[in-house]
Amino acid sequence: MSSNIVMVGGSLLSFVDGFSFQERQDIMNSLALAQYSADKHLESDALLVDWFDLFSESLMAVGWEVDEDMRSEWPDTGVFYSLEEAVLDGLKYVNQASLRAALQHSIEMLKLDKVSQDIFESRNRNGALAHYQFVPCEHRKDLGSYMFVSGMKVKSRVNLDNIFINGKKIKTDDALDVQTACSGFYLKTENYNPYRDVVLQKMSEIGDDFFKNLKQ
Repeated sequence: MSSNIVMVGGSLLSFVDGFSFQERQDIMNSLALAQYSADKHLESDALLVDWFDLFSESLMAVGWEVDEDMRSEWPDTGVFYSLEEAVLDGLKYVNQASLRAALQHSIEMLKLDKVSQDIFESRNRNGALAHYQFVPCEHRKDLGSYMFVSGMKVKSRVNLDNIFINGKKIKTDDALDVQTACSGFYLKTENYNPYRDVVLQKMSEIGDDFFKNLKQ
C-alpha cells in the first residue's frame, strides 16, 4: 500500500492514494486549524470529550460533516503497555481495510523516523500527560474526502523518555492509562470552497513548522 504521511501538529495524518494536491492541502489545513483551535481554548488537563467536541465543531465550521455511525458517544478507557498497542486496539472501530492499513503503515513509518518520532513526542506530551491524534484518510466517490480521527489522552504511571515507542519492554506495573475518542468526518470540495481563504488567513497564526512530512 502506498500512502503519504504528514505530521500535522500533534496529529499523524496518512493519505491513501487518490487525492489531488488541492484536496490534500484542504485536509491538512482544516485539520491543523481544528487542532490548533481546540488546543488554544482548552487546558491540557481538560476532559478528552470536551477537546474532541471543540475539535469537531471547528471542522464542521469549515464544511466537514460528521459520520455519526463512527462517532463515539463517550471516550473508551483502557490500560496498555505502549501507545502503539493502544492505537492498534483502536482499529477495532475501523471497518475499512484501507483505513486500517493506512494507520498501521503510518505507525511503522514513524518508528523508522527517529527525528519525526522525537518531534511527535515533544509536541504531544507534557510530563506524564499526553494527547495524540491518528488520522487515516481516503477518497470516497459519494462522500468526497473521508478521514477517521482517533484522539487519545494518555497518562503514564512512570517517567518514560518516550511514551509512544519506549525502546524496551515495559514492566507490567508501568502502565499507560488511555482514553480514546473517535469519529469519522467527510468533506466535499464544493462545501469547503467558501471557507478556503478564511482557513488560509487563519493559518498564518500557525506557521509552516506545524507540518512535517515523514520519510517514506
